[in-house]
Amino acid sequence: MRIHRVYCKLVSGPNDEFSLDESQSQHLVRALRLKEGTIIEIFDGHGYFAKCKIISISKTNCDVVRIEELKKSATCHQILTAVIPIIKASNFNFMLQKLSEIGVNKFVIYKPQLIDQSVAKKNITKLLDKSKEVVINVCKQCGNNFLPSLAFENSLKDAISSFKSSEIIYTFDTAAEEYFNQDELKNDHISIITGPESGFSEDEINELSNKKINFRYLGDNVLRSETAPIFVAALIKNYFGKIKK
Repeated sequence: MRIHRVYCKLVSGPNDEFSLDESQSQHLVRALRLKEGTIIEIFDGHGYFAKCKIISISKTNCDVVRIEELKKSATCHQILTAVIPIIKASNFNFMLQKLSEIGVNKFVIYKPQLIDQSVAKKNITKLLDKSKEVVINVCKQCGNNFLPSLAFENSLKDAISSFKSSEIIYTFDTAAEEYFNQDELKNDHISIITGPESGFSEDEINELSNKKINFRYLGDNVLRSETAPIFVAALIKNYFGKIKK
């Protein structure tokens, strides 16, 4: 029987007994209907995890005790960062979910200049709050004990400025001329940038060009804004998987 996984920072803390937060507790109680005595696996998002037993449960609270020594997953040395735009909520959450499943390690979320006006009117803070919930649920399901990091920048320019000059960054756009080839990926730290539904603005393209960021073309088919980074991330993670350490 598959053991249920839960996210809680306290599993790697000094105490063997601790309480889960309300959202994780409610998931165990209302969705999974688990009982006292059930064994679950808890991870802290930084690689540590351990089996725990539910010792007390109520409608809003779940207390557990760690029943084995804390373990840690091997640290990933190959880092993939996705610089992605804010788009319509359902599409954005789908994009974030699939990228997390593929194994993107870092997300830099930016507000594009050509943002859809229906999105611009929404409360972006709520969208960003939902982002953490999305990546937690993905890691619970796929067995990843490291939560991807999430950062938000008010513009693509600010997002680019957050990177070191030595980092390899690729921008994917339908106007690019050179095709993307995974054989050119020789670095363990790769960052990819994709645009929103309406594409990059002229100012954004100029900013990318001034920073001498590599532009790449994916093919004749025009990919949706949520599909393009998923396609590219899959290619890069496939390449990373072939590198022997």
